[in-house]
Amino acid sequence: MIKLRFHHLLCFLGFRGLGYNKEFVENFKKVYEKVFTENQKVVLATYPDVICQRCPRLVDGSCTAEEKVKNFDIKLMEFLCKNGISNFDNVLPSEIYKVIKKLSIQEFESICRSCEWFKFGYCKEGLLKLKCEQNL
Repeated sequence: MIKLRFHHLLCFLGFRGLGYNKEFVENFKKVYEKVFTENQKVVLATYPDVICQRCPRLVDGSCTAEEKVKNFDIKLMEFLCKNGISNFDNVLPSEIYKVIKKLSIQEFESICRSCEWFKFGYCKEGLLKLKCEQNL
């Protein structure tokens, strides 16, 4: 089982092999493959996770952008709760993505607008692609 920040599920939608540095990208890709493509169960959290461990913004176990990043987590968690998911301790990503698929573009933008990666449109494009898929 892998511990993940809630918002990283949205980041997976836009992953293009880019990131803060080579170590971060390699780690993100490894986690992405386990979670998104192998559908390995996850524990969702609002604090630094396995992806954060290779982020240059993680200093002495704390994210230098924690307040901003935690807000992404909380907004997605609230959306998931409103849409019937309340157990975040041992969940299949495919079940979460069935609900994320219901996320409107406006809701997505309200969660992610202040992310530095938002301007590239990768995650929005990934969400639109997810919405077009028949089965996850």
